[in-house]
Amino acid sequence: MKHFLGNNRFLSYFSFVILTVLFLLEIYYASPYAATWDQVDFALALDRYDLLAMQPHFPGYPYFVLGGMFVHAFVDNPAKALSVFNVIALFSATVPIVLLLKKHFSTPISLFISTLIQSASYVMVIAGQPMSDGAALAVLWWYFWSIESARSRDAWWMRLLPLALLSILMGIRLSYAPFAVAILCLWYEDWKKHRSISRLGCFLTAAAFFQFIWIAAVAVAEGSFQSFFKLALSFTSGHFAEWGGTAANGMQPLWERGSQFFFYNILWTGIASQNVILLFLYIMVWAAVWRMRTSPFPRWLLVSGFAYFLWALFAQNIEKPRHILPLVHLGLLYGWTCYIRNHMSMCRWGLAAAVLAVQLATGTWHLREQALQLPATYQLAYDLQKSEERLVLYTWEETRVLQYLNVDFPHKDVLHFSFFLQDKANYRHVKIYLTDHVVKGFQAQGVSLSRHVRKVKTYRSSTLADPVYGNVTLYEWRN
Repeated sequence: MKHFLGNNRFLSYFSFVILTVLFLLEIYYASPYAATWDQVDFALALDRYDLLAMQPHFPGYPYFVLGGMFVHAFVDNPAKALSVFNVIALFSATVPIVLLLKKHFSTPISLFISTLIQSASYVMVIAGQPMSDGAALAVLWWYFWSIESARSRDAWWMRLLPLALLSILMGIRLSYAPFAVAILCLWYEDWKKHRSISRLGCFLTAAAFFQFIWIAAVAVAEGSFQSFFKLALSFTSGHFAEWGGTAANGMQPLWERGSQFFFYNILWTGIASQNVILLFLYIMVWAAVWRMRTSPFPRWLLVSGFAYFLWALFAQNIEKPRHILPLVHLGLLYGWTCYIRNHMSMCRWGLAAAVLAVQLATGTWHLREQALQLPATYQLAYDLQKSEERLVLYTWEETRVLQYLNVDFPHKDVLHFSFFLQDKANYRHVKIYLTDHVVKGFQAQGVSLSRHVRKVKTYRSSTLADPVYGNVTLYEWRN
């Protein structure tokens, strides 16, 4: 093992082959399903871009939709087109990862570490979905590289590249905004060197201009800036006060939220992909680098990463671990950088190869399951579609998927029990069905349903790919 992986030429070929296989697998198993509300929003946007109709939802994600439209010219299925765009974008991130690592390692070692990072199982699964996470993570790496490049060159035009890439990043995934702290660190270093207010003023103007490009494009598509900002206010208030799953509207104690975020979302799901063997192997890796005291990361990366950590903990939906993707990649970058900086014995090379093999196999298995198995929401739709009985289905977010699939039975999203009681009176001679999210929502409102609901069937798919709607249980209402 040491003879082969310790050989620079072999290590380069080996890493290149693994990356190529990984890319082909992700393209082949890119998800063709729009199985959640957000995924439907993106898929519909490829045919008609309309924020008011939530195609997609605010803030519009124009660069992601534009990339999906380009791939859609070659891939008929809009959901798969977005998934393929994610895979292509994330594969391109290998370049900035290698360039960043080359400051500390040779090119073969840098390529090998990038292979370990790119093959992270959970990232593979999420990048294969029609969501903006994969493309955003790719642009984030290019943004990191631009920050480090701007720090090493004093030319003023090099300071503009991070501003342009931050604009693209915000136009793909606005929730990565905390990483803008890296630019503040860059400007602070520039101020210490030049002490020029006019220079900083020009940078600030350029930053606003780059952001204005995508905001103006979305506002024009929406009709006016006034309409755009109304949508912004409505979406923001809803995200932080109602449905967003943030710390502000959650009922979890802070310690419980923090432990779920760190141990379940980051370690168990993000790093280990809910695989015991992979978790054990990573524990061994981290044990090997535990005594490292000096961080190989520049300060700006640590500060911006910590800013996003706090943002993801308090301002993102704790039930959706996909929000921690940047933290997974940064954690792996830190861990493998520290691990390989030490003397690499045969055992250490063997452990690294074992991690690579297990996470590649785990990611491929989950990718295949996600691409070939019908999502639970699709199973529910097709099952009721085949039913010959008259029925109505009350759902939460599942109704968006049912609309996307154009089912011919009536379905409605319902959040309040009082509305349900009023509305079901319109369906006196049909069967009334509810999903488990509706039932749990009513129970949270203090309504006792034990005598009124009967469990009919549970539809199951990958809960790693979709922890919220990976399992959907159907109930029948009984008066």
